[in-house]
Amino acid sequence: MIYRLNLYLPLIIATLIMSLFVVLSIIYIQHDAIHKSKEHIPMLFTKYLNEKVDSEAAILSEYMDFIQNMDDVAQQFQAFDKQELNNSIKEIYNRLNKNVNLTHMYFIKTDGSVLLRVHDYEKDSDIVKRETFKKAKELQSLYYGLEFGLKKNYTLRVVKPWFVDGKLIGYLELGKEIDKVIDDISKYLKTYIYLAVKKEIYSVSPKFVKENIKHKIATNDYYIAYNTFTVLSQMESILNNNINLEDIEFQNKDYFVSKTTLSDVSGKDLGYFIFLSDVSLEHSIMFHSAKLLAIVLFVVSSFLVIGAYILIKKREGSINTLTSKLHEQKEELSHFNIKLQKLFDLQKNIIITTDGKKLQMANQAMYDFFGFDDIEDFRKHYNCICDRFVNNDDFFHLGKVPEGQNWIETIKDFSGDKRIVAMLDNNMESYAFSVSVSEVEKGDFIVSFTDISNTIIEHKKLQLKVTHDKLTNALNREFFDNNINLIIEEVKPHRLGVIICDIDHFKNVNDTYGHNRGDIILKEIVTSIKGSIRQEDYLIRWGGEEFIMLMKVDTPDALKKSVEHVRKQIEKQHFEEVGNITASFGATLYQDDEEILECVARADKALYMAKENGRNQVQIV
Repeated sequence: MIYRLNLYLPLIIATLIMSLFVVLSIIYIQHDAIHKSKEHIPMLFTKYLNEKVDSEAAILSEYMDFIQNMDDVAQQFQAFDKQELNNSIKEIYNRLNKNVNLTHMYFIKTDGSVLLRVHDYEKDSDIVKRETFKKAKELQSLYYGLEFGLKKNYTLRVVKPWFVDGKLIGYLELGKEIDKVIDDISKYLKTYIYLAVKKEIYSVSPKFVKENIKHKIATNDYYIAYNTFTVLSQMESILNNNINLEDIEFQNKDYFVSKTTLSDVSGKDLGYFIFLSDVSLEHSIMFHSAKLLAIVLFVVSSFLVIGAYILIKKREGSINTLTSKLHEQKEELSHFNIKLQKLFDLQKNIIITTDGKKLQMANQAMYDFFGFDDIEDFRKHYNCICDRFVNNDDFFHLGKVPEGQNWIETIKDFSGDKRIVAMLDNNMESYAFSVSVSEVEKGDFIVSFTDISNTIIEHKKLQLKVTHDKLTNALNREFFDNNINLIIEEVKPHRLGVIICDIDHFKNVNDTYGHNRGDIILKEIVTSIKGSIRQEDYLIRWGGEEFIMLMKVDTPDALKKSVEHVRKQIEKQHFEEVGNITASFGATLYQDDEEILECVARADKALYMAKENGRNQVQIV
């Protein structure tokens, strides 16, 4: 009886604890999964909104090209003939309003005053001060973005300078309110969206706007300027940051709340986008599944406990026999594992068995490579061999595994040339391995790693040799010639800055301290420049002590600021024996469709100006 109780009571307690743990774990895991699936909503919204804005701006830009190519419209604009211009363009505006939801069309003079609002004919002569117009005027090119207008509507505005025979005659602006875009994104994400705008934004609004906004739902500091669902009673707490990335209950439903900053093209903080994702169904499924699981566990546990009680009561004598048989089976399994391990250890390649998440077995080649004694020693530090993959884009690594998959599921579908990983051995030296995967049964795999480091190293050496300068390891002219067209396309819609750098009085360094010291200084200057520019910029040795830098910028001011930073870093660096060295810079912006050598020649002209003006400076042309 005592023996039976010693088995039975722990079984009851363990069953209850395990059942409770399983139910709570399932609830926690599902609840956490629901949250994680909704936390990405702000990021996805921003991505889709930006993509939609770019797409809509591209469409409006094509319509602008069409309008600006209409000779009669251009003549009427130049003649400031508002009535005839309106008669010529009104039908086009009406079609665009109907077909692409266009809501604004402006003809703006060169001084910024409005000649014609097609959408509001009676109003004109006011001065446009919006950021999109100022940017288009400053850059003298197409510019677009989201702005709050006079009526405080969130509007996409596209502004384009209008040139006739090379002369600027004014600007054309098209705009559309993005309420429908937000509606579409709301439906696509299955999420309700609110625009909460700071009340202070409306402080300088026209009277009719202030009257209209009075009809909007308001909190202490914000107006809900737009919403795709009923405004919550908890909105005040949400806007005060008391509720974010968590669940709330409203009208007997559960919602997950997230938000992101609402800003316009100038970067001005206007308020918040608030996102409300209905998770009532997910919660209902979660609790119903947990309830069902609890019932199933209760039934199973009851049968298990009752069956165990009967089995223990009737067959106490068979326990020793069963234990003996289990011991024999364990020994047989142990012998099989020993034989399998010996077979693995005979292989020179690294061989493992895994389910993609946890290492199950490995051969001696793996332990020798990483410097571990056995699998237990390995598991003290890592769960999976994939934890040792080097995060290098030239090879497969965990960053290339889609969410929801493990690395085995991903790599087994890759072609052979993409099933290559890099791993560090116990001496922190990097080796490349070709990976082959065989599924022995559902979810269990044998994986082989074949060392192909010599092949990879030779390929890398050849690639480096072809595209890099031998002395300084900067990119070379061959790289420039082969890739400049790709780089020009890559920076769009930004602009490409082309900079020529020449080390001041470098011949004196070679003559005074010798060419060996000159070579060392060239290497150190390359290191300094690389540390002063962005990873996405390019540094190319053009010849001798001349280098070319290629930078993605938007304006001449931004270009000069970046190059000045490089110049100052060189100026303050101390070079052994020589002391301080300076460099002169000539820079320019690449013009669309020009020959690249014309652009380089312009930068070289700017470099000549920098030298003539005393060196150690930046000149922009």
